[in-house]
Amino acid sequence: MKKYYLLFLFFVSATVYAENDKAFFWQVDSAKATVYLMGSIHFADKSFYPLRKEIEVAFNKSETLVVELDINKIDHNAYNRLLVEKGIYKDGSTIKDVISEKTWLQLEQQLAQLNISYEDIKSYKPGILVLTLTAMQVMQMGFDPELGIDAYFLNKAAPDVSAKKIIELETLQQQVNLFLDVSNGELLLKESLYSLDESESMMREMVRYWKAGDEDKMNTLLFDDVLTEHPAFSAIYDSLIYQRNDRMVSKIDEMLKRQGNYFVVVGSGHMIGEQGIVNALREKGYEVKRR
Repeated sequence: MKKYYLLFLFFVSATVYAENDKAFFWQVDSAKATVYLMGSIHFADKSFYPLRKEIEVAFNKSETLVVELDINKIDHNAYNRLLVEKGIYKDGSTIKDVISEKTWLQLEQQLAQLNISYEDIKSYKPGILVLTLTAMQVMQMGFDPELGIDAYFLNKAAPDVSAKKIIELETLQQQVNLFLDVSNGELLLKESLYSLDESESMMREMVRYWKAGDEDKMNTLLFDDVLTEHPAFSAIYDSLIYQRNDRMVSKIDEMLKRQGNYFVVVGSGHMIGEQGIVNALREKGYEVKRR
């Protein structure tokens, strides 16, 4: 955003009356700076807008937009080369050769549901296969990355529209490597297949919790319930969520020690919970106010 517990962690759409949605939005102040924290939904639809006035005012007051990745600057040719270079078996192996029979049966069922031919993906390593399946699921659900919260603010901060500075917390290669360099590819694939099976019902719940601004229920849905039922997934969460949270917090901490107003937009799953960005900043001594 669901979930898919990891990938769909941020892929959420909304219904009507978006201007009344509480959403996930915080303010952090230091002696020199103000940082606004916006929990993003990377895939959404037109009904998600307009956003609350308080959010738009905070964005307009900020000189700098901070995002995980500036998706408007992605070199898609370079992205595709990276996937081919690192995400495809070149020794004749297939995905079926490197996963258990149980995982293969789950994958076979998911391919049929998404109308994907095994011949088209058989050489994909688990990481690139996860990205492919997730993208197909999102498209079939009718969600659009161009309508996501981060895309919305990036468009408002575009050079021909605004004089705002844009800072990226990560690089494209870093994000792709999270999936292609994962130590346990089958575990990542298994988690994602499980999540894709649950995506429709969980997305309905995620939308409701996001609109209500209910951190506790969202955290239970995305983290507590999942890890209680599947404790082995904790290793995947650690690499895809928690370690990234730590790096993001360090960079936000640096911003709070400089002058200016910063509007930070990252996936909602990074914001919440004991290991989330909001709690980490509080543990550093900052007062974080829910807006």
